[in-house]
Amino acid sequence: MLLSKIYGGIVFMETREFTWEPAPSKELEAYAKRFEKRVEKVTDGIYSAIGYALGNIILVVTDHGNVIIDTTESMDAAQEVKKEFDLISNQPTLAVIYTHGHPDHIMGTSAFADENTEVYAHKKTLDFYKTQFLKIWPILSTRSSRQFGAYLPKGNVACSGLGPFLRSEHQEHKPFFVPPTKVFDDNLEVTIGGQKFVLVHAPGETDDQIFIWMPEKKVLFCGDNYYPSFPNLYAIRGTSPRPVHGWITSLDKMRDLGAEYLVPSHTEPIRGSERIDELLTLYRDAIQYVHDSVIRGINKGKTPDQLTEEIKLPAHFTKHIETLEIYGKVSWSVRSIFNSYLGWFDGNATGLEPLPSAERSKRIINLAGGHQKLLNEAKSALDRDEDQWAAEISDMLLAVNPEDSAAREIKIHALFKLGDRMYNSNGRSYYYSQAYEMLGKISFITPKADARSAHAVPSESVFEMMSVYIDPVASADMVLSVGFRITDTGERYMFKVRRGIAESRAGFPENPSLVIDVTSNTWKEIAFGVSDPRQAFADGRMKINGDVQKLGEFISLFKL
Repeated sequence: MLLSKIYGGIVFMETREFTWEPAPSKELEAYAKRFEKRVEKVTDGIYSAIGYALGNIILVVTDHGNVIIDTTESMDAAQEVKKEFDLISNQPTLAVIYTHGHPDHIMGTSAFADENTEVYAHKKTLDFYKTQFLKIWPILSTRSSRQFGAYLPKGNVACSGLGPFLRSEHQEHKPFFVPPTKVFDDNLEVTIGGQKFVLVHAPGETDDQIFIWMPEKKVLFCGDNYYPSFPNLYAIRGTSPRPVHGWITSLDKMRDLGAEYLVPSHTEPIRGSERIDELLTLYRDAIQYVHDSVIRGINKGKTPDQLTEEIKLPAHFTKHIETLEIYGKVSWSVRSIFNSYLGWFDGNATGLEPLPSAERSKRIINLAGGHQKLLNEAKSALDRDEDQWAAEISDMLLAVNPEDSAAREIKIHALFKLGDRMYNSNGRSYYYSQAYEMLGKISFITPKADARSAHAVPSESVFEMMSVYIDPVASADMVLSVGFRITDTGERYMFKVRRGIAESRAGFPENPSLVIDVTSNTWKEIAFGVSDPRQAFADGRMKINGDVQKLGEFISLFKL
């Protein structure tokens, strides 16, 4: 039975058509004004392009060429900014500097860089990239699209937290990043175009995060270690635990510089050493307050659920926009900090081997008096604006019967209402996106690398990636060794399929079942789905020594 009552602006009709208007968020609407599209002059020779995408692109003009800091998530945005920057300085790009490896900082590099451009980053950036894009990209792409509302109808969210919107071209194949040509460990002092740059490793929003200091100009480029919102100590798109204590240390290093200009990679620049010190101090204190509160709770044996109820920012933080929970959220941060110290287990022995979700839900439904009684309670919860409870009841019903349309519609209502009340941009977008998914109104595309991006990935990383994507069922009874001879580089790799796992290593197997002779770029294109292996074999770009049928068996084992 379909619901006909109006909840939070959603109207379900018997035809399953609906209309819905999101509730306005005064906090987000005020925050969105920061992202008016513009190129803002910071000081002589330094400019920040704001509002073109989620991230900014920063231009430093030198006597001999340009330096670009961060390049957004979008080639379209980067090309648009490039035209604006050319009006200021149409010199060649001497260098691109990545503050870290998040997509909204590295995907537009091709708009600026040519074969003579040096690309600087911390040495961990490539490893970070490999984890994001070679191992967990399918789910990370989907969850990122939810978090940033990339597929939501226009107007559902006033902004995407740190920018006007995630600028995604929704293409199946799109350019990925240009890998760094120069990496460093702790610090790197370098002169580019006659200007001195000091690159400093500063773990924070990522472990590969850096800041860039121009001592002669007293300009500090802070990447994502500062932006005007309580920081995203955990991102709901999915992240490994962030180095929270390291983030505090990095902010203290930044405070010690006495910068006259602070240029974030999101939102507007800040001017004046006193104001900069005030904001960085406020920021690091808010992080430390949450971090230390979690530690105190941990040592008292408290669980993440208990800590999220107890730990709130005091009023002297919440009165400042710079620590308002527009982008990051304290409750999510608390859980992540707990996990970074103690892992997933909350200390209650009951949780060591919990009942499967469907079994637990089935028992609760029976205990409540059956499906209809629990469904009625979910409807009543919506009436009472207890939307979280309504969503949780719906999850129990759907765990037992995923086709339960009535429970599904209650959850959709609950998600929309929860989103309406959430001014945190990430949470709001996630609620709305999942509601639209459940309605079948949006679906996600997982972009794949284009040929140029595939070519940039080291061969060793490609083979490592392949092992993750083997089908353990299809390969459960198979033992097969394949030798790869990379003809243009002289590299040799062995790839062994062994009953559900795949082992890859440099070298060459003894008595391989199959030997493949192929150039590095051809195999990378095949591995990333850019080229068809059958066509590569047919036109001679890939040669087989052994039973050709085994090649088909081998390739069929992978779900790339």
